[in-house]
Amino acid sequence: MIKSYSTFIIMSTLYLSSLLPGNANASATDALGDFSASVSEVDHEVVTIWSQGVRLEGDIYKPKGLKASDKLPGILMVPGWGGNKKNIEKNYAPHFAKQGFIVLSFDFKSWGQSDGPVVLAEKLSTGDKAEEINVKVTHIRQIINPLSMVEDVRAALYFLGSEPQVMSNNLGIWGTSMGGGLALVAAANDDRVKALVSQLAPLNYKYNLRMIPDQQMRQVEAMAARGIIPPYPGPKSKVNPMLRGFPDWVAMKRFDPMLHLSDLKAATLIMDVKDEKLFENKENGKLVYDSIKDRLASRYLTFPGEHYDMYKGDNLNKGRAEAIEWFTMYLQK
Repeated sequence: MIKSYSTFIIMSTLYLSSLLPGNANASATDALGDFSASVSEVDHEVVTIWSQGVRLEGDIYKPKGLKASDKLPGILMVPGWGGNKKNIEKNYAPHFAKQGFIVLSFDFKSWGQSDGPVVLAEKLSTGDKAEEINVKVTHIRQIINPLSMVEDVRAALYFLGSEPQVMSNNLGIWGTSMGGGLALVAAANDDRVKALVSQLAPLNYKYNLRMIPDQQMRQVEAMAARGIIPPYPGPKSKVNPMLRGFPDWVAMKRFDPMLHLSDLKAATLIMDVKDEKLFENKENGKLVYDSIKDRLASRYLTFPGEHYDMYKGDNLNKGRAEAIEWFTMYLQK
């Protein structure tokens, strides 16, 4: 039996690097309008979202001057691995809100300004009634668990859909990097979502994590169940010192967005970079597009450069503009 994560995690370094936050075949992006914006140009409010009993912090962005009776489409923006709502605030959310959407971003459990799970220092006394007690706990931070994270996305989507000025049955969801897979799962399981944008997303976890044997994951899960290893991963789960946080490998192996493709009904835009080095486009975004293109309104775009080139310069501007155009087409028609 293996004694720790260290016997197998080294095999996943390349894949994990993909999950952080030539010519593009994007059509006529040079002709798109001016989508520049800053937080000062829109209304901004900090909100609390509850997910599985844990308090998340979110940000809502709205066009300035909305009346109480106004109704607009809503867009949920999902960050990637180690990303948080501050990244969304800088480069994305205000730009979308300025174009006539109500936008929500948030921090995942144990990240940014959101609370994380807690582990009790000792067993509690039991009884039939709820009671207020003082206990010593460890506050868990920076866990990468896509099964938990997709529940955060779901909670945020319900929060957005119940916002008084949001058209509750006319929602969009945008996700980047790891957030793209989370966004796809959420969209496939909520018929209020009419448009999905997935950017730079590894979507085929079965293929991407094929180097980690299922039997080893069963051993890890058994060890966690028996208390041999901690209930939440820590430094030993890391494979790359440049990556923030601690991946839950059992959850990573169990997470499979591809299983949800048959339920996906939202118009879907998938954006990749041409020279992606961190995962194989043909087994991820391109494979998803080929699987849905004959039954859904969908589009697959590639942009020049490598993974992180999508977050700067022309790629940032054009990718953002394409996403706004997509949401405008399918949410504001």
